[in-house]
Amino acid sequence: MGLHELPARQARGGRRTARPAHRARARLRAAGCPVTLRNRVSVAAAAGVLIVVAAVSTALYLFYAASLRSRVDATLVDAAQQAAGIARSLKQSGGRGSGTVPDISTPVTVGSVQVQLIPGPVTPGQPNRFGPLDGHDVAVAGQAQPAYFADEHHDGQQFRVYTVAWADNPGGLVRTSRPANADDGALRDAALLLAGLTVAAACLTYGAARLTAGRILRPIGELTEAAEHVTKTRDLTSRLGFPQANDEVGRLASSFDTMLAALHESLTAQRQLTADASHELRTPLTSLTTNLDLLEDGAGLADPQAPALVRAAREQAAELDQLITDLLDLARYRESPPHRETVRLDLLTEEAVRRLRQREPHPAIDSELHPCLVHADPAGLDRAITNLIGNAVKWTPEGDTVRVVVENGQVSVTDQGPGIPDTDLPRIFERFYRAPAARGTPGAGLGLAIVGGVARANDGTVTVRTGPGGSTFTLAFPPLPETD
Repeated sequence: MGLHELPARQARGGRRTARPAHRARARLRAAGCPVTLRNRVSVAAAAGVLIVVAAVSTALYLFYAASLRSRVDATLVDAAQQAAGIARSLKQSGGRGSGTVPDISTPVTVGSVQVQLIPGPVTPGQPNRFGPLDGHDVAVAGQAQPAYFADEHHDGQQFRVYTVAWADNPGGLVRTSRPANADDGALRDAALLLAGLTVAAACLTYGAARLTAGRILRPIGELTEAAEHVTKTRDLTSRLGFPQANDEVGRLASSFDTMLAALHESLTAQRQLTADASHELRTPLTSLTTNLDLLEDGAGLADPQAPALVRAAREQAAELDQLITDLLDLARYRESPPHRETVRLDLLTEEAVRRLRQREPHPAIDSELHPCLVHADPAGLDRAITNLIGNAVKWTPEGDTVRVVVENGQVSVTDQGPGIPDTDLPRIFERFYRAPAARGTPGAGLGLAIVGGVARANDGTVTVRTGPGGSTFTLAFPPLPETD
């Protein structure tokens, strides 16, 4: 058998003691124990009631204790006022048949109070049950000082003591006392009663709060289940269907349904965009691949048709580049807020008209541009105006005129085309939508969609008025006052 030598640290007993397995499981149970909102609300309500009731109980207990103390003091005073009667009873009981003079200074018990008569004249240092008398006691006996209460100790027990001048015995004192712990039982019973009431109130509050919270938070539980269902199934068509309510829970449920609807619409739009983009990208890619295949299969660049094939390939590549640019612009105008600033709408339109005149000399473009300020994204606005004018140029026959007018925060572009059928009007600003009459012309159906996206992103509107003699597109923004 081979020998395995322990490392020096383990051999010296330095290995760290393994933690008991049950502790790890206990921690896991504590960490995994769900603390629901219902429990938190119930505990918070119970804790609040517990604090309030405990404070009230404490005040009641202190008031009761003070009341008992006042009642004890009143009992001591009443006993002291019976000094004359007590003295007569002592003299009569002591002198009956014995012939001896009774010691009236011996303490006697009257109910729960001990009464001690101290005949006068009293002197400082005179022995007494609660210690020698002092100058203050002598002054009280001579009625130079008022009666007083004190807490004294005797034989290891605390007493409440009342000292007053003996009215029927000049220079004498009457001292009444009662054990201070005589009322401890009553105080203890009161404390237990108040503590029980406090705990009972907290428990009742917890139970009532739990029942009430269960009813109030039930919609939130259903909302949680709906969210978990959507997470598991990816089904964005689910709705809570709560009745309309003006409270926070009702608004939360309504907002959740609205959010689900927006997410479903966004996801549907993304899927449609992916499908449409794939379709639109496939056509130029197919043409580009075909032209490259022809160049590869033939005599290459020496083929007489090579320049035409290269030119066609370049056109298809440019079409792809324009399509990708349009898709990126459309996504940017739809998803992110634009950079807006104050711009001259007339100057921006003038520059767009100049570029299009150079690129498309026919048909003619007639412009009427009035100075106008708007607050918008300059790049997006330039793209939208260019798309509108370019669309009008595409549909206007050669020899006719495209008219562009800028005034009061509006750009109006009028073509001389055949007009837009009523069936196509609701969809002309959708992505990749092309009317049947436009499917034989260049383009991917993104130009007007970009115009609509720019208008929405800049708090503007775009409208169209059409007829057999042409169409007028109007892009409008709130005008700004001109500054000198």
